[in-house]
Amino acid sequence: MSKKMINILAIIMAVAVVAMISVQLITINKTAKLVEKDNNLVVTRALKDAVDMCDMWEVTHFYELDAQYFIPDPKPSKGLGLFPNSDASESFNKLGRSSKLAISYDQRTISTSNGVITFGKTQTIIIPSMQSSYDRLSEKQSQDLRFQSYMLERSEMKVQDRIIGDVRHELDLQLQEAGIFLPFKYCVKSSINGKMEIVMGDMDYHPAKGTREYKTALFYDPSSPKPNFLFVYFPDQHSEQIKAMTNFVLPSLILTLIIIGIFVFTLQIILRQKKLSQIKNDFINNMTHELKTPISTISLASQMLKDNSLVHSASSIDHISGVILDESKRLSTQVEKVLQMAVFNEGKLKLKFTAIDLNQIVSQAASNFGIRLTNSGGSLDTSIQAYDPVINGDEVHITNVIFNLLDNAEKYSKESPKIEILTENKSGWVIVQIRDYGIGISKENLTQIFERFYRIPTGNVHNVKGFGLGLSYVKRIVEEHHGKIKVESTVGKGTKFRIFFPVIK
Repeated sequence: MSKKMINILAIIMAVAVVAMISVQLITINKTAKLVEKDNNLVVTRALKDAVDMCDMWEVTHFYELDAQYFIPDPKPSKGLGLFPNSDASESFNKLGRSSKLAISYDQRTISTSNGVITFGKTQTIIIPSMQSSYDRLSEKQSQDLRFQSYMLERSEMKVQDRIIGDVRHELDLQLQEAGIFLPFKYCVKSSINGKMEIVMGDMDYHPAKGTREYKTALFYDPSSPKPNFLFVYFPDQHSEQIKAMTNFVLPSLILTLIIIGIFVFTLQIILRQKKLSQIKNDFINNMTHELKTPISTISLASQMLKDNSLVHSASSIDHISGVILDESKRLSTQVEKVLQMAVFNEGKLKLKFTAIDLNQIVSQAASNFGIRLTNSGGSLDTSIQAYDPVINGDEVHITNVIFNLLDNAEKYSKESPKIEILTENKSGWVIVQIRDYGIGISKENLTQIFERFYRIPTGNVHNVKGFGLGLSYVKRIVEEHHGKIKVESTVGKGTKFRIFFPVIK
């Protein structure tokens, strides 16, 4: 995948993530507003029901008083004394109080010009009494007048004296029925000298700035010059709303973070794969060059042996065969390194752990490598200071680690390499330190030098020999020995590697 395509893909994914987050924020904001609006309607309705109950308390109180203190006219006696044995007005008045007038007559026959009409058996006709209806209407009108007088009298009272029941208890009931169980503060305010003041309720009623306050008119009378209001607010409303929204927002936030994490991880994988692809391409190019050189030399030497036109003396044949042998060993070594790394990657590497002396291994490696440096005009200073150098390890691979680090120190040094190697003990570790004064490693490359196939850029990919497997091999061997490796470097001043191996206890 090209760099341009990766950039386009990253931009598209970033825009999609930003758009998704924006949509979620808008949805959360709208949901919060809807929840707040619904809560406001519920609280307002509960407040109005509580006020209606205050009105109902007054009405109930009136009828209780009316039934207790108002005495109606006495009821009529059982004997009616109907007209003509008594006064007609008195008789009908008494009949009216009994709510009905009954008239009975017997069966009889009447002869007429059209024949004979026969009435049936004794019949009773019920006639509703107009007097009864009038009395009931008069009683209701009288009660209405008493009620109006009662309400007029109470309207002159102070609002705190008009309230008969427990307002807090009623508010609590109404709010709980509406599904609201938050603690609340309430008060009743009345106009006193043109200023609204608290006359009952919570005297510490002081809603904080930004807190929603609910109110409704209490004992509302359009003609009253002194309005009264019932106020309510919830001290913990904001925290409860945030808590309620958290249950909605938190899953959305977690999913968003997961998507962003997947986006970043995917982008890192793409960039890493591209980088790895580039490193592998460099590795293949470098490997081709490294393998082609000995193959070409062997091929040329073979052609020289086969060419009959050349004089083949014993010395020339010995020289040519020596070249073929050296180049074959070199080719075999290069192939072995690649195969060895493949074994590492498959996890099939088997180490033979024994008690080994690091001082001895370092001294032997320094002795062999020192001859090579002396021939190239360099120097190797050895300092053996470890007083407890025995570790549990694989001698062959530990030796290879030392040689790899010495080889790297020579490769990345100037014309006359100067290398220092020492051993020491510190806090239960045996430390091997290899230092050079070469070109150094930049900070951006320092974290990548232990990756497979990675080679420090030096301008020409072939001017420093190797496949970029050495330090990866070194790190793997050190970790297999439960050790650790540290590196310090400054561009232009050199590099220092420190390997830590646990001492056998």
